[in-house]
Amino acid sequence: MDSNKVIIMEVKDDYAIVMTSDFEFIKIKKKKSMTEGQKIYIVDEDICQGGDKTSLSNKNKLLKILGLIAILLGILLLAFLFNPFKKDTYATASFDGDASIELSLDKNKKIIEAISRDDSIPSGELENLKGKSFEYGLDEIDDYLENDNYILASCYVPSGENDNYIDDIRTAIDKELSEVIFINANKDDIKQAQKENKTLGQYKLQSVASLSELEKYINNVNYNKLDKFVLTNSDLIKNSTHMRQQIKNKRLNDKDNDEDDDDDQEEENDDDDD
Repeated sequence: MDSNKVIIMEVKDDYAIVMTSDFEFIKIKKKKSMTEGQKIYIVDEDICQGGDKTSLSNKNKLLKILGLIAILLGILLLAFLFNPFKKDTYATASFDGDASIELSLDKNKKIIEAISRDDSIPSGELENLKGKSFEYGLDEIDDYLENDNYILASCYVPSGENDNYIDDIRTAIDKELSEVIFINANKDDIKQAQKENKTLGQYKLQSVASLSELEKYINNVNYNKLDKFVLTNSDLIKNSTHMRQQIKNKRLNDKDNDEDDDDDQEEENDDDDD
């Protein structure tokens, strides 16, 4: 026998049939906890006396081999189906506004795949994005995304491999889209978002627990738009009611500060007239 590593094909009352790496079928002594499909190591003493090879017919051998191949193919298929990364996918970016879209990108920031989980963007439009640059894709879809509200954006880029990649993504977003809430994501976030059938941004927004945290993801905060954003996404934001009250207080505070500034300006003008 060329190798002592075998796969258990069948377990009988007092012996087991195993297959070697050379596809030979050997009858060995049965041991506790043996199960079909299990990989084990055997020595010569494990082989049953009275003949190394079993009397299985060629047909039975073929059926066993085909069964094993089917099991292996099934495992590979499941691994592919539950893998959120398509071939050559390097980064993932999602955008939620009046419409939702998620883009899979390669290392050159070319679009490999574009999907709209809520079907808010026509399939023909999504198909046309494949092979195009990230910047071109944003320019094509911004009319679907733009509204009088913030656009939710999220992106996953492998850390430490290409430090300029995420900067280029941010630059393109700031150029093409007006007002954005941008949240970074990691590889596990992509898997969880896929399980929940949410975009990357929608999944990340669920973990935002406070207004101060949300403000960190915005370059220039417009509290009128932010209030509308929180209201629109109240099903994703856990503390949306409390957050909207905080926004209201900040808006009132800003208004009072503006009025104080106007009063100060009027007093200065009066002094100048005197």
